[in-house]
Amino acid sequence: MMTVTLIVEIVVAVLLVITFTISLVLNRRLGNLRANQDEMRRLIGEFDKALTKARQGMTELKTASAGADAAHEERMKQAKILRDELGFMIETADRLADRLAGEASGNRAARQDAAVPRGQERPQDRGQERPAAERPQPVTPFPAKRAAATSSGNRDFRIEPRSEAERELLMALRQAR
Repeated sequence: MMTVTLIVEIVVAVLLVITFTISLVLNRRLGNLRANQDEMRRLIGEFDKALTKARQGMTELKTASAGADAAHEERMKQAKILRDELGFMIETADRLADRLAGEASGNRAARQDAAVPRGQERPQDRGQERPAAERPQPVTPFPAKRAAATSSGNRDFRIEPRSEAERELLMALRQAR
């Protein structure tokens, strides 16, 4: 029976050695954890400070965003008012241009009628169409742009001199402001 007791005691001794080894490993790990505990506290403190700064930054960003939104709304209101005013000015300018074009066409026709000597028949009186050179040209409110070649080969657009009607229209538009 001694042998069974001896076997049991050997098994218990082996288990004790294993337990002792495990406790040493755990003790070392706990020692490392305690040593790094101060480092962890420092890291957590820095993280908390960074989080606080981020919250402050978000608050400032929200405030700045609200201010920018209000300024943008005000600019949009002003832009809409200006758009409406410009639309009115364009409509007025179109009416004035149409009226001036009509008056210019009427004046041109009157000058051509006055230029035909008495007793001569005008082409439209005979039922014939006028030659292209004698037809009245349409009056446009803006002068045509013509291209002039420059030495570099690019086109330089120049505005032809303005007619008296166009100058009057521009003066009327300036006075309307």
